[in-house]
Amino acid sequence: MATKEELENFYRENRIRQAQSVAPTVYDDPTNAPTFFGSSLPIGQVERNLQAYGDRLTPAYNPTFRDKTQSNLTSAFDYLKSKGIMDKSVREGKSTTKDVATSFSGSEGEMGLLDFTPMGSLFAAQEGQRKVMEAEPDRFKRAMGLLSFMRQPLQTYLDRPKLAEGAFDVSAGAVEALGFGYVARPLLKKIKPFADSLTKKLKGETTNVATKQEVGALPKVIANTKLKAPSMAMTDPKVVDEFGFYSEAERQAKMMQQNKGSGAQFQAMLLNKGVKQDELDAIGLTDLFKNENVTKKEIIDTIELNKVALIETKKSKSLGDNIDMDDYFSPESFTDIRNGEEAFKSADEIKEAYETGKYSRPTIVYDAKMYEMIGDDAQPMKLYGTINTHVPTGYKTVMFENLSDEGQDISDIYFTFRPDADVKDWRNSVEAQRFIREKGMASTKDLILDDLAEMIQDHTAQSFDEAVVRLKSAAIEYGDFNPGDYAKWEGNTQKGGTNYKELLLRLPPKGYNRYGKNDDLANPKIYDKPKDFQYRTHFDEFNPLFHIRTKDRVSTDGKKVLYVEELQSDWGQRGAGRGFKLEGEKLEAAKKELADVSKELTDLKKGGVELDGYEQEALYKLVYPNRPPIRIPFKQPKDFARADQGSNRYLSTDGTLKDFEFDYSQSRMPDEFKTMTFGQYMNFYETMGRYRKGELNDASLQYRKESILNPEDSINKYYDDKDAEFLFGQINQPSFNADGNKFMKDLSKKYLKKYNNIQGRVPSAPFVTDRNKWTALAIKRLIKLADEGGYDAIAFSPGKVQYDRWAKKSLIDYYDKIIPQVASKLPKSLGVTTSKITIKFPLEEASGIYNPNNAKVGISMDSNGRYFVNNLNSDKPLDGKFFNNKQDAEDFANQIENNRMTQETFAINVTPKMKEKAKSGIPLFGFGGVIGVGATMSDENIGALGSMPSTQDGET
Repeated sequence: MATKEELENFYRENRIRQAQSVAPTVYDDPTNAPTFFGSSLPIGQVERNLQAYGDRLTPAYNPTFRDKTQSNLTSAFDYLKSKGIMDKSVREGKSTTKDVATSFSGSEGEMGLLDFTPMGSLFAAQEGQRKVMEAEPDRFKRAMGLLSFMRQPLQTYLDRPKLAEGAFDVSAGAVEALGFGYVARPLLKKIKPFADSLTKKLKGETTNVATKQEVGALPKVIANTKLKAPSMAMTDPKVVDEFGFYSEAERQAKMMQQNKGSGAQFQAMLLNKGVKQDELDAIGLTDLFKNENVTKKEIIDTIELNKVALIETKKSKSLGDNIDMDDYFSPESFTDIRNGEEAFKSADEIKEAYETGKYSRPTIVYDAKMYEMIGDDAQPMKLYGTINTHVPTGYKTVMFENLSDEGQDISDIYFTFRPDADVKDWRNSVEAQRFIREKGMASTKDLILDDLAEMIQDHTAQSFDEAVVRLKSAAIEYGDFNPGDYAKWEGNTQKGGTNYKELLLRLPPKGYNRYGKNDDLANPKIYDKPKDFQYRTHFDEFNPLFHIRTKDRVSTDGKKVLYVEELQSDWGQRGAGRGFKLEGEKLEAAKKELADVSKELTDLKKGGVELDGYEQEALYKLVYPNRPPIRIPFKQPKDFARADQGSNRYLSTDGTLKDFEFDYSQSRMPDEFKTMTFGQYMNFYETMGRYRKGELNDASLQYRKESILNPEDSINKYYDDKDAEFLFGQINQPSFNADGNKFMKDLSKKYLKKYNNIQGRVPSAPFVTDRNKWTALAIKRLIKLADEGGYDAIAFSPGKVQYDRWAKKSLIDYYDKIIPQVASKLPKSLGVTTSKITIKFPLEEASGIYNPNNAKVGISMDSNGRYFVNNLNSDKPLDGKFFNNKQDAEDFANQIENNRMTQETFAINVTPKMKEKAKSGIPLFGFGGVIGVGATMSDENIGALGSMPSTQDGET
């Protein structure tokens, strides 16, 4: 028996001597050591429990908690079965309700869904305790064995494998992680055979047998107050792509310990680990998980085959001010004048040359041969040509005009030369290079005049347009011009800023296999237009998830800002307007949604069309023309500045006109004036419209009143046998969408959206079907770009700037509300914080696209000699102010211009934590979730199981 001194040392070393006074009899008994060691209760409470109950503290273990759970589930499923609610396999007799219950509760040998919840830890702990007691009935030996396992788990496996197996379950169940104890059992199964094999070798094949631990005295154990599982480290399988994204589904699948199971089990496991349902849908796992039996290998193979691959196109080269890509190779971009032997390099140089007369038009003379008639020998002749230089690229064409060849119908020919090629020798031409490639010749130096004759006949352009096409093709072929590198929309940005870029994040061709032969993803020929998306109005590239247009700017406090001039998904917007093409279950769901809204529409034939406030007032006046009108009050707007004279609108604090909203809660209008049938409403709408236009007088209006108020009138009954599509056609008219009430317009939009879902032809793809999702993806990409570029903030142009540029009100909401909302929903674990920053912009001149909100002002004088400040396109005084002297007017003008030069805008602050996250990778479909067994956020190693965190990064 252990001495008092040994016991004292044991408790001191393990830091669990917390009671101020402990009964000696409790400590003198070493069989109490595991109870003290494994309990989370205060030592004093453990002491009192042992004194009161002694050996009865050992919990009952038969039946186990798992057994009771399985029994309860079976009873529940039996009840559902009696009601006809049960899985097909049960109804057909292929399985029993107990089988279904077991798939949830699991057994000691197989995992169930509940093993991945906190209940799994309870299962493991209780079953482990039973195994320990079965392996060693003797209480004292059991206690010593447990202490030995705590100190040397592998040695205990070699000596007493059955006891160690149960001890591992007990310790695993104590770890604070969801279902950790049972998830770790597959690892244990691999360790046990190894331990058995090693034990046999040690006993039978070697003389160097390890000495067993003596159990007469308590051994020294690890300094902790709870059992700690063996350390098992594994490498994080995260694969980060060049854009900073990784697949969370791939990461979690590779870390799974379970190799076989049902699809439902694996799906629940991945979702529980933070994988997004969108990702499961996109990479084909949702379909795979419909199978009853699935393997880990099948999951990983499916991910590898279908994992979302991204392509990025960056355009940063500038064509120059006011140059459009379509005009880049126009005749105006060529010149036939030269600066001596050199070509002019810019339009400004050419303009100066014309003004000063300092230029020349050199002539090129070639000794040549030409075929005058088909079948004849080539005849010697001289060719006299002029040089045309394409100023933007420096490529040249040498043009020979008015050649005499009636038989061949050749009048002009053109040779193409690269920027540094000597045009005096036709052998340096692009045509000569292509000729020797076709003929298999080694060098253009080997060409002779007979070859030139053949080139003139078959290999040269014979019109200027064809020559331009060849020049452009050559510039692209030799890498001197790539239309994909040139930014197209720099003119549509705010003034100032530097480093303008256009970035498109795209998907490869539909059905593209990353292991296939399609390596040239920039080649448009590998894309299939019906399956792949293209919107050439903005960009020629296929499948753009979104495009971002940015400039570098500096805030007033000196921060380097990645300024987003525009963020847009042509694909998403096209699909939202015209409908995405749906297939399979999604198509069937969309058909049901259309049927539901169709019923809403057809039910209006019986009543329920809600009249707005103006219509209720008009109907009341129609019915009671001699009574005082009933007016429905307006709500008091929070952003009210002043009423707009002569209309039911008001000027808001941000300077925009808005409609007042009715306060129906304060209305005294009788209920019979609030709703109509569909037929009544269409009759009423048409009648009141004609009356407002002066097409009906008061007598005619009263005559039609009876028809409007009677639901059984033939005009109103006209719609009774019409279907939803016909009714929708009546209200989906431009005039109705402008003047109709909100209830009917909203229902029309709802029907149109559901109808478009059925009729949609825009190809569907991940992200683009949801505005918030492609916006979030774009913000994630911007975070990575901000880290790479050393920016302090990511700022977005305000909605008003977008509205002034494109005249679309929806852009105000998107830039001022949607983008900040999406950014604010990014998890705090990413380190995202937002703020308002102030940026200075140069003012607009009076020319070009004029926006008075960010333009310079002028000072004028009225007929009374008073000074006033005005916009350059107006003669009205700003703010109605006049000044008696010019200096006061200039001070006011400077104040206005200074205010206009600064812009407060929404921004995402680039924090150190955000940079760290960007470097380590961001999940493509979200920001992580519960990390897998043994995982931490480290990129290199995953820590020991005993140090698992209890919470992980948040989710989007």
